[in-house]
Amino acid sequence: MKRLLIILLLPFFLQTLSGQAIFDFTNEAIIERLQNDIYTLSSEEMEGREAGTEGEQKAAAYLKQQMKDIGLMPLFDGSFYQEFPFPGEWVWGEDNALAYKEKSFMPNIDFYVLPGSASGSWTKNIAYVGFGITGMDNVEGYEDHCDFSLQEDLDGRIFIIEYYLPEAIDTVINLRPLQLMFQKMRNAEEYGAAGVIFVNTLADKDDPPVDLRFSRRVFDMPVLFAGRDIADFLLADDTGMIEIHTDIYRTENTSINVAGYIDNDAEYTVVIGGHYDHIGYGGRGSRSPGTVAIHYGADDNASGTAGVLEAARYISSTNSVNNYNYLFIAFSAEEKGLIGSRYFTESEAYDISKINYMFNFDMIGRMEEQRLTLIGTGSSPAWDGLIDEKAPAHFTINKNPGGRGGSDHTSFYVKDIPVIFFFTGIHEDYHTPSDTPDKINYEAAREIIAFGLDMVTTLDGMERLEFSTATATAAATTTTRTRNDMVALGLMPDHAFGGEGLRVLSVTDDRPAQKAGIANGDIIIQINDIKVQEIHSYMEALGKLRPGSTATVTVQRDDEKLEIEVSL
Repeated sequence: MKRLLIILLLPFFLQTLSGQAIFDFTNEAIIERLQNDIYTLSSEEMEGREAGTEGEQKAAAYLKQQMKDIGLMPLFDGSFYQEFPFPGEWVWGEDNALAYKEKSFMPNIDFYVLPGSASGSWTKNIAYVGFGITGMDNVEGYEDHCDFSLQEDLDGRIFIIEYYLPEAIDTVINLRPLQLMFQKMRNAEEYGAAGVIFVNTLADKDDPPVDLRFSRRVFDMPVLFAGRDIADFLLADDTGMIEIHTDIYRTENTSINVAGYIDNDAEYTVVIGGHYDHIGYGGRGSRSPGTVAIHYGADDNASGTAGVLEAARYISSTNSVNNYNYLFIAFSAEEKGLIGSRYFTESEAYDISKINYMFNFDMIGRMEEQRLTLIGTGSSPAWDGLIDEKAPAHFTINKNPGGRGGSDHTSFYVKDIPVIFFFTGIHEDYHTPSDTPDKINYEAAREIIAFGLDMVTTLDGMERLEFSTATATAAATTTTRTRNDMVALGLMPDHAFGGEGLRVLSVTDDRPAQKAGIANGDIIIQINDIKVQEIHSYMEALGKLRPGSTATVTVQRDDEKLEIEVSL
């Protein structure tokens, strides 16, 4: 009896000595762990886990401790952390000033400097150029409004430009505010502006919000918005010199990917991941505009992060899943544009060529009517049959073959790695402060994780998966349409790119960009006669294209500049 007891206890002591925890995998125990992880990650202490904040650091520390408790090996040269930089927000310095005819105005009260403005000092004459657009001479109603053609000697002046459009042509232009602003800025540059001050003199229009955001482009001139008092003062007499001092800069932030590893001394590795960051107190990305409150992100994506941890607990505890190495990674800065996963796949932290496939758990906590969406099912010929075999009978599976989209699996798919993105869908609490842990469907989340692990177990006994290019779908195309007849090239921008132009993260097969020969990594710098300096000028250029036409797209490819004819 004593000998039998020793034999029974031996596995426990071996696991304890190796630092690996023992877990109970009853349904109740799994749900309790999911609740603990999700409630912790979406607590007030984590403050919405925005990348680059103290809340994100606290979440990363929690994940690191969980991975250590599970018994995972640190992936990054003895560390669970992979730190990476990303561009932060625009910040106003202390030296912002505006004066005209010996009258001074208060920054952030009478005027504010717009993101993208150059920093410096200018003393220039001003010129009112109306609504700052061209090519509208034949449009009824526009002739009553001042524009560039009605002014002389514009070169080197500070242009005063209306932020909005007159009602007579507002629907003709049909551009979103930032696209329109970039078009006006481009026109101002062509007419020799030394700077731009946007104003709003239309009585029926509210001033634009103070937190206007440009993209990564920085202009070579001051760019401001002035309130009604300044506008009236400037336009009453435009014969004087204006003095402008701008002090604005963009912060550089640091974020953290957290990853642990099971080394089975295998040739290939499986990645199970999901992002743990969210959007903090709101602002950009929030669906509750103007609300400054913690966006808890219980479903997005504490739920998926908890799924990654639970998968690690299971795989580390079983001897039946050991033919591959297993890498468990929680990405950050996904909400900033897949920056964390992009950084990981481009880094030398791990040999990407050794990755067999990637599972992405992102928003798995709000299943309704037993519906589960799997994105990336066209990225390997093995997926369809395996999903049909392993999916719970009461699940309704929506298969989406596209391998691209707004989550971290995309960074792996563009490296020719098979992917599956587990997703229960958008809901009314998405990106609002009401995405809280009490609304999670924990039983369904447990079943989704179990389904994924059932697939993992089967795949562990199979040869390395074959990659296949997914069929283009609506979900794989990220270009936004602003009008029904607007075209899309069929590509995903690289939001982590900080240079001038629009860098192509990936092109969609059988769409215009791919057919014409535009490749991943190309930097689009011009479309027809419009220079592409960031996402907004890119969208402006697309807005001028029509289905059935041909566009000349100029790209920078390594050291070569290419003009590519694209049929739309």
